[in-house]
Amino acid sequence: MKLCGVCILTDNAPRLAEFYEIVLKESPVVEGQHYGFDSAQLAVYNPGHVNVVNDKNMSLMFYVHDVLAEYDRLKQAIPGIGITSPPERRPWGAYSFWFLDPDGNTVSFIEKKELEG
Repeated sequence: MKLCGVCILTDNAPRLAEFYEIVLKESPVVEGQHYGFDSAQLAVYNPGHVNVVNDKNMSLMFYVHDVLAEYDRLKQAIPGIGITSPPERRPWGAYSFWFLDPDGNTVSFIEKKELEG
């Protein structure tokens, strides 16, 4: 078995897709209210009449080459981005920062120097 991706259900797919286009530096493939980001295997979708709950229990995590560079890029590209934890070394060793998407889902960028590209 292999995970093929994650789909975030939302009542505002265009808004969420625009946010992730900036975050992921990738234009989505658009099919109606479905926006797919191939390199991240992430999709945002409005299947109609979605009840977006306030209590979130999902966190998306992405490896990046340089946490500080990505932190600075997102703060410039998305004024007012909801940073929930600035870049820091976590007790378990990861160097990361956390922020919220427009629906309140947590996103983590984790530094991994040996990434390609």
